[in-house]
Amino acid sequence: MQHDATLVSQRLRELGYVEGRHYSFEYRFAEGNFERLPELAAELVRMNVEVIWAHTNPSAFAAKSATRTIPIVVWGAHGAFETGLVQNLARPGGNLTGVESLAPAIDAKRMELMKEIVPGLARVDVLYNAGDQGSQFHLRAARDAGKTLGVAISTLEVRRPEDFDAVLSSAADKPPDALLTFSDTLTVGNWKRVAEFALARRVPTMCEFKEMAQAGCLVSYGASFAEFAEINARQIARIFGGGNPGEMPIEQCTRFELVVNLKTARDIGITIPKSVLLRADRVIE
Repeated sequence: MQHDATLVSQRLRELGYVEGRHYSFEYRFAEGNFERLPELAAELVRMNVEVIWAHTNPSAFAAKSATRTIPIVVWGAHGAFETGLVQNLARPGGNLTGVESLAPAIDAKRMELMKEIVPGLARVDVLYNAGDQGSQFHLRAARDAGKTLGVAISTLEVRRPEDFDAVLSSAADKPPDALLTFSDTLTVGNWKRVAEFALARRVPTMCEFKEMAQAGCLVSYGASFAEFAEINARQIARIFGGGNPGEMPIEQCTRFELVVNLKTARDIGITIPKSVLLRADRVIE
């Protein structure tokens, strides 16, 4: 989150708002314990902060429940409309705006890429945070894509950091042909454990963000943190200037990056098709 805050801070500086002079960050971390989010949101409300910057769906819902007056700006919502976070993307109303990653909408593309990379793909395990309101829409998209591609979907549910070891151990007895991870603060924050499991079992992995590919995921395809930061900074600057978040659209990402980690490919003994490499925005050697 602090890395993301740095990106937003850089963008805000370009818009004339300097950290330490015009604003400061007050960080609150649930550390994977999502039951703490309501209490953390309430604490920020008691501090009467000027804006609550909420990371992904669970934090956004907690903030929305905690206040109807303090502006809320969401980083990386997924399924903002489908989950009921907002009733209208163009005019969200209330006190909330943010950026939509469109992650569930491109799960089919991730499945297609994995099928292209692993021609004999028959079963994909999907790892996700069952406490994230957007996960059910991710899962529906993945299952629909699986039916089209002739690929079975199995689920690996986590809700807190301590769940990962048991869930991955259960998958070790019968490793899947590939592993797809839905992104939120819990799965991204514990990605190292997933990467170690996949490497040990030689399982190809598909993720959302390039930062996960840089940390060992075989392939990532999704929106960029840089675009999240651009949009959120612009929204926060408008709020600083007196703008009403409820009248600011939930902006959808428009730039999607395909990143391939060839080191991981070599380590697990898989060859990435040339057709995929030619489409990649970045190849990690």
